[in-house]
Amino acid sequence: MNALFDRQINELLARGGTFDITGTDAVTNKQSWGFNASDGAVLAVIKGIPLKTAVTTLAGITAAEVDLQDFFLTALTDPLFAGVIYRVDGYIITNVQLTSGSLHCYKTNTQIIA
Repeated sequence: MNALFDRQINELLARGGTFDITGTDAVTNKQSWGFNASDGAVLAVIKGIPLKTAVTTLAGITAAEVDLQDFFLTALTDPLFAGVIYRVDGYIITNVQLTSGSLHCYKTNTQIIA
């Protein structure tokens, strides 16, 4: 599979579904194109892979991951705002861990689960 968004309108409708992240355990087995945060949520880790990356396994995703914090945060400890869709242009989010708060994530249509 090449990691790629479907047409933007399909992704915005979250045709791939959604999932929530709560607690402080890292989520590395789901891919999302963006998320909404609870007010004041703080990330510990956010990584992703560039679009068009050819991967077929979670291990392949891990090998291709890059840190995404510098794309939209001044510092990783910055609190996030509620009511905002966070998305990193050109990347699919593959690894998220929270320090506090919660995220409502929008799955990509194609998920790699193993």
